[in-house]
Amino acid sequence: MKATNKFVDDQGYECVETSDDWKKACLPLPCFAAVWWPDYATKVVEDTIDGQPVVIQLWKGWCQKFLGDDDFPGGIGAEVGVYHRVAGKVPPADLGFLPQRAAQFFLNGLASLGGDHFWWPFPELNTRIDFELVNPKTNATFFKAGPETTYWLNKWMSPDSYERYKDESDTETPIFSAHYKLKYRINGKSYEW
Repeated sequence: MKATNKFVDDQGYECVETSDDWKKACLPLPCFAAVWWPDYATKVVEDTIDGQPVVIQLWKGWCQKFLGDDDFPGGIGAEVGVYHRVAGKVPPADLGFLPQRAAQFFLNGLASLGGDHFWWPFPELNTRIDFELVNPKTNATFFKAGPETTYWLNKWMSPDSYERYKDESDTETPIFSAHYKLKYRINGKSYEW
């Protein structure tokens, strides 16, 4: 299965987004507030969209490519995910789309958290999402993603392209990638972090 769609944007920077196949493969997986690491910050927003209670989980900054796979999602960018709480739902017993050791690592970690801390993908809501990352020093847009009808919109610039972007930029960039401002819209409702 192909995990990402790779492309070069209109300014010549290499970027990736998760493929539709990867988004489908991740549907049985919960999200939770502990999914973050240094320079890849997360924020959880409880809200109502189209009359439905949702959990919006955001990430921004530098997402390393895991599993030693160049096709794995990651780079410098952001993610906007729309989830919901489902009482009694538990993680799957098998993650056949991942190598066995990686799958067992994730499943053991999920089991230790417990179901009260989980929220689940909400593709049935058919949310239309777009976002932009904005340089907090200049208020200039770094890049945009979407709009797309999905439960999970993401985009990352490759680290090599990001270094080129910083070199070519006439302005300063944040020291940490997580310091970019994330402006996003879900079904026309605007948010900022």
